[in-house]
Amino acid sequence: MTAVTVSTDLADIVEQHLGDPYDTANPRGFAAVLAAHETGRPRTGDLLPDALTASAHPTPEAWLHALRALYRRSPGLGSTVRTGLHENGPRAAALAVGACVGALDSALRVTVRHLRGRLLYGAPAIDIPQLREVLAGVHADLLLCDVLTTLAVRGEDALPAREGAHELAVLGLVPRVLQGALDRLSVLMGSRFYVREGETGIFQLLLNGAQRELFAPAHGPRPAPGPLPLTELVTAPCAAALLDPELARAAPGRVLTTPARRSPQPSGDVQQRLYADLIRRYEGARTFDLVERRIPDRP
Repeated sequence: MTAVTVSTDLADIVEQHLGDPYDTANPRGFAAVLAAHETGRPRTGDLLPDALTASAHPTPEAWLHALRALYRRSPGLGSTVRTGLHENGPRAAALAVGACVGALDSALRVTVRHLRGRLLYGAPAIDIPQLREVLAGVHADLLLCDVLTTLAVRGEDALPAREGAHELAVLGLVPRVLQGALDRLSVLMGSRFYVREGETGIFQLLLNGAQRELFAPAHGPRPAPGPLPLTELVTAPCAAALLDPELARAAPGRVLTTPARRSPQPSGDVQQRLYADLIRRYEGARTFDLVERRIPDRP
């Protein structure tokens, strides 16, 4: 796996401003965001750092990571930010989809935290092999969505010989892969999925908020992914330079481009690689996407 080298200064400022999401005394933490939402007064402007309006013309990719930092706290925060990109352009569309990777990042982190603390038969639930497979699959889905949206935000077409294939993957496939990954995490969360209290209370807000942003009427209808040359997309030189195609092909979401109905989870050495990488990032307080940004979340 290759870490992407790109300026994340703006995203880092956002993370520093928002602080540790698990700190109950943090006025910008998960508890505060959830409490404001429950009272019907969701907070937006007062949670945004001045840097989002003061920065001098950030690149589209810098915006992508800044928005992901906001979506990691609550998708509703990022939806209020204006990036200055042409709203109907392909980069803006890819940015809107790619930002939701941030919501999946937090949801995956909340799930890992929950499973580590939950005991089943005297051992942490995260030690169950089947649950590790699901977590590894979600990580693979996140990385797949990241590589497709990152290239699109840069203005790169991974497969120019197949006109429209990359754009269809971003607008039609990625939203459904992200939603499917969130749905699988909700199964692992069990009853904690819908109980809006404690450290896991933010999970449902992340899931519902991401769904609204991914499939909002304002973005227009999402095209059905249908048959896509996904293997060609992830093995294209620009994509393979960002992510090992073997890991991309292990993403359960790839099934959406086939007639199959069941999403196979990663297995064998690939599953072990994905899970080890997931835990390394979790314990090291790094994002699960390609840039591996340092974040304030406590493991």
